Amino acid sequence: MMSAVACVRKSLGLLALCYISNAAALASNAIVTGNQSDTYYRIGEDLKQYVMPELRNLSSKGAVDNIKALSKTTGVSFAIVQSDVYQTYVNLEQNDPDPAVRQWAADLLHSLRVIAPLYNEEIYFIVHKDSPMQELQDIQDKRLAIGPDGSGTNLTAKNIYYKLFGKAPVVVKPFIENGVLGADDGTKYNRSALWHLAHPDAGAEERKVDVVVLIGGQPLPLLQRLGKDYKLLATNIKNDATEALLKDYSIGFADQKNYPFLPKHMPVMMVQSYLVTAQFRDKQRNDFVKKLAGSLCQNFDKLQEHGHEKWKSLVWSPANPRLPSLLSGWSYSPVTKPILESCLPKGTVSSSIAATNASSLPCTMEDRAIGLCQ
Repeated sequence: MMSAVACVRKSLGLLALCYISNAAALASNAIVTGNQSDTYYRIGEDLKQYVMPELRNLSSKGAVDNIKALSKTTGVSFAIVQSDVYQTYVNLEQNDPDPAVRQWAADLLHSLRVIAPLYNEEIYFIVHKDSPMQELQDIQDKRLAIGPDGSGTNLTAKNIYYKLFGKAPVVVKPFIENGVLGADDGTKYNRSALWHLAHPDAGAEERKVDVVVLIGGQPLPLLQRLGKDYKLLATNIKNDATEALLKDYSIGFADQKNYPFLPKHMPVMMVQSYLVTAQFRDKQRNDFVKKLAGSLCQNFDKLQEHGHEKWKSLVWSPANPRLPSLLSGWSYSPVTKPILESCLPKGTVSSSIAATNASSLPCTMEDRAIGLCQ
């Protein structure tokens, strides 16, 4: 890359091109995560601080927007997504009656690759302390605050509701209450909805909320600060409807030590999260993707020691480097998989793997079909 000093020595026209080139290079070194109160964003900050300092952590509405940003190759090299959000596109590709929609979903999916499964995210259904609702199954026909379209929480909440009741939920349009502060709109939406839960008689009718849905790996800072005006709905593990959800979700527990407003450990639904990338034709971007994988091997101990608590729950680690099987429709990145699966317990990478050139990696039939390789 040409330095800024070298650019100054060139003509004015070339100088502009230099700045554009530098900006494009910076943009390609980005991960898109979530709003700044989300676990996703904290995971992105951990990767930047302990794994790759040049990585830019970009906030977003959430997992749906993350997939779109990565698939459009807007300079974003990595994203964090929820498994059910990604699976939604798989279902569109396989089952949508419109051929154009199937092709659009197929093109999107075929450009994306999984680097590694991350962790399970807890799904929280929060109500007022005096609400008669006690379990997840009690939310039928209630007014749900699930965040903006394009967020993973929005899609997951709708998916769970539909699987439970066979219809769409009553959704409260996101709003920001006067005086509510936050680092971004997503945080303000959540805080505004929670404020209305604690003050059920205040405000306009269209802002009345019965249930606030939040998703994030615990401990989630926003929930850590909740007081006794709130209650978490339990997931009834023995309920037949809950069993139907276990194809896409799993059961975990919200830990009382993380959330003082809880009377005890509470069973909740969980969704898997993934670190993903794309198949890039540009060698420089593929080299950057490889660099992240190698640095993840070498610095994973730092993530577990200093990063978010969820880094300790990953299935993959240098001590257990074999990546687990993926659901139908998902594929690992051929750029990162050999690096991660060759990690040694001390975080070193085999020199032969580290030197692997992206162009020498196997070219699958689906990649060849869309011109990503030959």
